[in-house]
Amino acid sequence: EILPASAQTLLRVQYRMHEDIMRYSSDRFYEGKLIAHESVAKHTAAELEDVSPTDLTSRPVTYVDTAGAGYDESWNEMLESRENKGEAELAMKLYHQLREAGLKTSQIALLTPYVAQARMLKGLLRHESGLEIGSVDGFQGREKEAVIVSLVRSNEAGQVGFLSDLRRLNVALTRARRLLIVI
Repeated sequence: EILPASAQTLLRVQYRMHEDIMRYSSDRFYEGKLIAHESVAKHTAAELEDVSPTDLTSRPVTYVDTAGAGYDESWNEMLESRENKGEAELAMKLYHQLREAGLKTSQIALLTPYVAQARMLKGLLRHESGLEIGSVDGFQGREKEAVIVSLVRSNEAGQVGFLSDLRRLNVALTRARRLLIVI
């Protein structure tokens, strides 16, 4: 049985992610009432041990718009899933930039809603032992200091697929503690 509204309470303070990373979730699902504890509200990847401040590591959220870049999605018949080679290669480059700045493989995850894209990323980064690459659904309840999300979809019709499920999108955007990169 569900608790009556009078007995329910919202856990307002979260202790995991930078306030800019949690903003979408707070606004969309919690009427803007979610608060980042001061111990995490402003933390960035650049503050991690042995990590250099760069354009990427010093900011908590980066959106990379690939519209017009020729990174078109395709359908993988065998896996019955979508993939985007240009976007996968871009995700790999961003991953290498994070590694060059000093982040450890164990501090980074690459997530995507599509099995075919996860497989492509795993192929491109097969020599990176300890790097977690997987589906958004498989990473639910987990976190990393830095997360690169490859959304895959890029088409003339403007179809977004997975993105229309806002709860799943929310999971994708809230796995990062200090750095979220969304392609």
